Formats: sequence, C-alpha cells, structure tokens
Amino acid sequence: MNKKTIYILVAVLVVILVVGVAGVYILMNQGAGGANEETVNVADASSLQYNVDVTSQGTTATYKYAAKGMGTSDLMLRIDIAGGEAGDWVYILNGAEQKAWAYADGEWSEISDAFATQWDAWNPLLEGYVDNLTQWSGTGEWTYTAGTEDIRIYNIEVNPTLADSVFQAS
Repeated sequence: MNKKTIYILVAVLVVILVVGVAGVYILMNQGAGGANEETVNVADASSLQYNVDVTSQGTTATYKYAAKGMGTSDLMLRIDIAGGEAGDWVYILNGAEQKAWAYADGEWSEISDAFATQWDAWNPLLEGYVDNLTQWSGTGEWTYTAGTEDIRIYNIEVNPTLADSVFQAS
C-alpha cells in the first residue's frame, strides 16, 4: 500500500470512531423518545398537579390536587374530592390572601374565617405527597404505604401552567 491509501484508511477510521463515540454520547444523554430528559425535581417545583387515591380498610377516596406558588407564602391550593353518592367537594386555599372557599351540594361558600384550620389540614397532606414524590422517577405513577393507607399518586404534572382562575370560586 502506498502512503496515500494508508492516510485515507486512517482518516476513514478516525471519522468512523468519532461518529461512533458521538452517537454513543448522544444516545446515553437522551431518553427513548430522542429528546433530552430533564431530571424531575418535585421538591423545587413551582406548581404541581396530580391525582391521589387513598385506600384504607377497603375504601378508596380520590383527590385531585393543584398547587401554584409552591415554596412561597403565596401558595394557592385546590383539592377536588370525588364524593360518590355524597357529591363532589372542592377546597380552595389562597395563602397570599389568607382566604378559603369550599364547594359542596352545588354551592360555593367562603370559609376564610377557618383559613388557618383548613391550611393546617390540607397543607401537610400536600407536603407529605411532595416529600414522597421526590423519590418518583418522573414517569408513570407513584405508590407507597403510610400507616394503614395505600397511596397511589398518578396523572402527575410538574410545573404545569395553572391559571389563577383554577384557584377561585366560580
């Protein structure tokens, strides 16, 4: 072989090696869908939305949580409760305004006089779910057991855009 052929072969091998290494790097840093995946950091989320099934003694209660302004004193929280025969319930808590509303039997009622009590009831539940979701992989659902309750969290959205109207009684 002459020197020109050897240089061409070496150049082709170098190109193949560089393309191969680049391909492996790209595949290692991308998800199965081909887009760069970001680490899901629920603890640092500014907004969060998810459903929760809490099963205790064979009975399941279903909740839908929406939270905006997480980690701030302006936290707004909405909890929709599927009530079955008892009807649906909704609680809205606005940390910035220290106001609260409840929906039951087809009517909204302002319950701001009980804001502190409502906050003390619902905010720790939100914090507990968020603490458990810090272990979540970022896809699918998350399940765990707390005492005698089986908890299933699903339809999880981290940092969704939530309109302020979601946190207002209509």
